[in-house]
Amino acid sequence: MPHTIPLRSIIGRRDLALRVLVPGFDDETGIRWSVVSEISDPVPYLLGGELLLTAGVNLATDVDEVDRYVSGLVGAGVAAVGFGVTPVHDRVPTRLVECCRARGMPLVEVPRETPFVAISQAVGAALEEVHLTGLRRLDNAHRALTTAAIGVDAVDTILTTLGQSLGCWGALIGDRLLGHTGSVPPLSEEATRLIGRLRPARGPRSAKLRMPPDELFLHVVGEGPGIRRVLVVGRARPLDPTDRAVLGTAVALLGLLAHPEQADSADIGRLAVRLLLQPVGDVPLLPLLRELTGESGADAFRVVRARWAGRGLPDHPALLHTRLVDVREDDRGLPVVCAVLADRGTRSRNLTLLRELRAAGWLAGLSGPVGIEDLPHADRQASALLIRAEAARRPQLPDEAPDPMGDVLGTDQARSAARALLGPLAEEGESARTLRTTLRVWLANHGGWDRTAAVLGAHRNSVRYRIGRIERDLGVDLADPEQRMRLWFALSRFPSG
Repeated sequence: MPHTIPLRSIIGRRDLALRVLVPGFDDETGIRWSVVSEISDPVPYLLGGELLLTAGVNLATDVDEVDRYVSGLVGAGVAAVGFGVTPVHDRVPTRLVECCRARGMPLVEVPRETPFVAISQAVGAALEEVHLTGLRRLDNAHRALTTAAIGVDAVDTILTTLGQSLGCWGALIGDRLLGHTGSVPPLSEEATRLIGRLRPARGPRSAKLRMPPDELFLHVVGEGPGIRRVLVVGRARPLDPTDRAVLGTAVALLGLLAHPEQADSADIGRLAVRLLLQPVGDVPLLPLLRELTGESGADAFRVVRARWAGRGLPDHPALLHTRLVDVREDDRGLPVVCAVLADRGTRSRNLTLLRELRAAGWLAGLSGPVGIEDLPHADRQASALLIRAEAARRPQLPDEAPDPMGDVLGTDQARSAARALLGPLAEEGESARTLRTTLRVWLANHGGWDRTAAVLGAHRNSVRYRIGRIERDLGVDLADPEQRMRLWFALSRFPSG
């Protein structure tokens, strides 16, 4: 199920001045998008959860036809109807109000002063904020779960972390109870039978059921033959997309711990990469870093970010000569590699690595050399260089030539100027980081909407919204090349990318 926002949060906005004519909604009523439709039967074009906006251009005069219209919207799962008064109707037709009240369909009046696009923008902005909040929560949960996986009492710590992240109780069940978090209620006969179906190797891998007052989510833990373990979590609220991603990470980590003989170097490397680039506490990682990069005496390391740009199915980039490799899919379904490797020393050797990656189908950006404590910064630099690589369509290394601006402004002065130019974009929140990334990609692609959207894996309308928000937040016109130059200067000198 996609992210939703509370219908009440839109109806309650004073700037929209919406007036509730038929309530029928509560705090749990969510909307996934707003849509304008003037056709007599929009049902085939709806997914459910919409705030449907109409001016009643084709609204029937016959009450029975209006009732069929409203009944269809209810059946399609529409969250609410917003009716715009004038120019077609001076007031919301009584027949529509009565049919909505009879069918339990929430109905709001949209005043003449409020354009439908203002409502759609409000919904879009709220959904974007929910998405960014979810990413931040997912990032924090991944970090905490990964840290738990390499600590003592890893299974119990993962379960405790999962319970805190999802606000749930949980139990890991094998031949006996192997661990739990929260207050686990006695399982119903139906739940016990379902666990029995999941545990055999040929059984399904997941299931869910209601056990009032909770909804239960069951996942098989681990691979391979034999009798498997099952993770059961329960809470009253359904899981949203972020919750399911957090649960999936916990299941994967518990699977590695359940079968340590199956936890190959790729699994270990993936966990180590995420810890190195998102450090938590005082976890001693330098010995692990040296072991997995194959350089026992290395003190300088680089981060490489690469996206598959070849034809056909990608090959694992074994030529990186490191086990610290994390491969994920981006929003376009293309594999993206993040790897930590020991510094190769000379620029020519690093350029050779980038050319070899390009010949193998990987377009990459390689950071400058750093110590272990600066790996997160190197990762941000590699991410920025990958953006430049995609815009230029060739691999990128950081520029080692002297910075002429650095002769005029010291490092601290340049960073201070960058923060001043970026204003609210210089904050540390997920929203600010997303806007910085969008602006960097957009500038690198010379303001090209389609190319920027493709690189970010976002819809071009989302890109337009973010750039518009940047212009409003900073009070600039990005059609002005001087403003673009200033912001590029700021982004290239901002310490956290």
